[in-house]
Amino acid sequence: MEKIKKFYKGLSKQRKIVFWVCICIVSLSIIRIVVWQATKGVSTSPRQYLKKLYSQDPDEKKFAIYELGRRGLKQALPELEKILKEDSSPDIKRAAAWSIGKIDKEKLVLLLDSTENETKDIVMEALLKLGRDNISILLKRFQSEDLATKFKILAYAEKTNDRDIYGEILKIGEDRQETIPVRKQALQIAAKNIPFSELEGTLWNLYYNDTEKEIKEFSYTLIKALKDKKK
Repeated sequence: MEKIKKFYKGLSKQRKIVFWVCICIVSLSIIRIVVWQATKGVSTSPRQYLKKLYSQDPDEKKFAIYELGRRGLKQALPELEKILKEDSSPDIKRAAAWSIGKIDKEKLVLLLDSTENETKDIVMEALLKLGRDNISILLKRFQSEDLATKFKILAYAEKTNDRDIYGEILKIGEDRQETIPVRKQALQIAAKNIPFSELEGTLWNLYYNDTEKEIKEFSYTLIKALKDKKK
């Protein structure tokens, strides 16, 4: 101790300041190590994540929502559904939809029946983020959807790069019970993504046999455009 006192007394004023700064840094480092050791292995409980669903911090709230989904906590479903339907933030709503799907996909599918357009759109997005093959769920519901939703589903389906899905889109184009704008959009997508050699017969059949003049003319236009493209 005497040696330390002599050492300290021999320091200049500037070096004494440096000495105490170093002491403070070392002390803080020791404290941090002690705290880390004390908390190591302690994980946040599901109950704590449920509490964070009410956080005023959007990032903390969103993290809690995703974590509940990753953990598959079914008891969180009522709160997550409430957030999806009532929260004002689209980002928070998207997180809630994703987590609902991770916990219970069928529950998320049921929410497609929402009469609130934003909620329905977010649910569709979440389904496709959870798995591109979920587009088949949307296509099965196609006939019962409103016009705007049908166009959105066609847009999602076009992005799948799935030959079987393009086949389903072509069937929509052939469906005489469907509206003309939807049929034309479906045929347009099919023409872009299905080889002409596989599509030509269907288009000629529509041209000669469909009951709608507009579909006949549109089919012929597609045939002519695709033939010109091959030249």
